[in-house]
Amino acid sequence: MVQELETDYLVVGAGAMGLAFADELLTRSPNARIIILDRRAKPGGHWNDAYPFVSLHQPAALYGVSSEALGTGGAALASGGEVLAYFERVVNKWVATGRLRFFPMCEYLGNGQFSSILAAGREYRVTVRKKIVDASYMKVEVPATKEPAYAVSPEISLIPPNGLTDIARPWSGYVIIGGGKTGIDAILFLLELGVDSSAIRWIIPNDSWFLDRDHFTPGLIAGAGVAQLKCLANARTLKGLFESLEATGLVLRLDPNVWPTKYRCATVNQRELEQLRGIRDIVRMGRVSRIEPTEIVLQQGRIPTNSNTLHVDCTADGLAKRDVVPIFDGNLITLQSVFMCQQVFSAALLGFIETQFVEDETKNSLCEVVPHPELERDYVSALTVSMENATRWMKHLFGWLRGSRLFLLHYESWWSLLRSGWLLRKLVPKLPAYRDSLLEEQIEQSDRGRVVREDTRRISS
Repeated sequence: MVQELETDYLVVGAGAMGLAFADELLTRSPNARIIILDRRAKPGGHWNDAYPFVSLHQPAALYGVSSEALGTGGAALASGGEVLAYFERVVNKWVATGRLRFFPMCEYLGNGQFSSILAAGREYRVTVRKKIVDASYMKVEVPATKEPAYAVSPEISLIPPNGLTDIARPWSGYVIIGGGKTGIDAILFLLELGVDSSAIRWIIPNDSWFLDRDHFTPGLIAGAGVAQLKCLANARTLKGLFESLEATGLVLRLDPNVWPTKYRCATVNQRELEQLRGIRDIVRMGRVSRIEPTEIVLQQGRIPTNSNTLHVDCTADGLAKRDVVPIFDGNLITLQSVFMCQQVFSAALLGFIETQFVEDETKNSLCEVVPHPELERDYVSALTVSMENATRWMKHLFGWLRGSRLFLLHYESWWSLLRSGWLLRKLVPKLPAYRDSLLEEQIEQSDRGRVVREDTRRISS
């Protein structure tokens, strides 16, 4: 049975980006009609699959949709449960207007068609009057929905972080696999519930820089942004840039003696950092290759383990890099980030741009895609493009920016905005040159290091 439907926009994916886009479009276009479908039973995307103790790593004031506040304001975070309840409330609000229809537990088949996952033979064919919106392109993954990339012996107990809340007995030890946000959350959860730090082993394939969350409080963000741009403008090397960022307190690292190579936008505050530094058994031997009954095999070595140890897989790449594609392309909109580490703001902005401009060329020229950073050098590129985008928005979209609760500078004073705008006009034209100089210097250093290593091997042989 095929049911025929009609709509202006068909949004594939009811995660945070899809909902932020739809909310903005419905707000700005009073006559617009939208259908949203998702494979999950409730709106909220990956938040439905996240571990029970998850929370935002950024202020709730900057997350969600433009039309409705999330959380208590200021620097307050929000739990996963709060986020899910919020998104359900937002969807119900728009459904009640008759302008939004939500189809849960449905699989998109392409070409405007989708089918029910539960009801065999129930299919839908949609006549889309305007555009299809791919809100699933970023493919956010969490450990609960992704198998680990390494083999595990049957004798070994391995769980995703979701399983930590179901533990029925104490274990002799806990091995946390993964150095990102999920691994951090798992360790903090265990410590908060009284597990001794000596019982925790942490496998970190690559150290990452962390943002100091205390510097990214609404109302204070402009100052942090100005400081970042000054550090970039004055740096002569990539290492020097991060030394400067660290000296100003903008970024943190787990171990003062270990130089991080990753930058994934994860945040911690000083209290959490001190807790993490209490973990003394940290393994830096690359990624896990496999877990055998008596040892964990890593890329660069082996460490002992046993069946009385609980292993927690935190390795899913929540925001993996995707190929950049045009955002506005005929009758298809592919949601992607256009500001570093601000996905929901990006989606809301794209919803606004869709309502204000006609030509795809104009729309795309306002918002260059900013892939999620992974390495140190990605920070430089992501910051540069984000600032170039922001300069265009300040010129063409200032009123919307000032009014959007999702925009980083929404909570700043007029004086801070004027100062930030002046600095953007002064520095942004120079940012590409700063970026290219730093990245070229890094390539030259890498080449010199490679030559030295090759010479050393030849001499040794």
